[in-house]
Amino acid sequence: MPGGLRRAGRGAVTFHVPPSGDGLTYEGHLLVTSARHVPDFAGLRPSEAATIGKEMARWSAALKSAGALRVYTATIGHACDHLHVHLLPRWPGTPDEVPWHSVDDWPGARRLPFDAAARVFELLSLG
Repeated sequence: MPGGLRRAGRGAVTFHVPPSGDGLTYEGHLLVTSARHVPDFAGLRPSEAATIGKEMARWSAALKSAGALRVYTATIGHACDHLHVHLLPRWPGTPDEVPWHSVDDWPGARRLPFDAAARVFELLSLG
């Protein structure tokens, strides 16, 4: 799909997080969302939940095979009333004292222009 999006079956869309105000994005920060608008996991049909779970596992494995030490998952749902699960990789070189929720926000974090991050996403999708 254009723009680095990937649709999986009938229940999920996965994409790289868009850039922030500085035009950069954290390498490998992906969102897995439901294709149908639901506010949270409770709104999913069983088949949609299965698809989202499979996508989370697929993309987490792709990030780990690209070198991520861990892949954190979070579903916050505070600012956006649509289910989206963050996949946030912890790359080698991230200091131990950097907590999971800040791996994208320390001076040495792998932040890229969005076009470069989109290429990384495309490479991950080929794996």
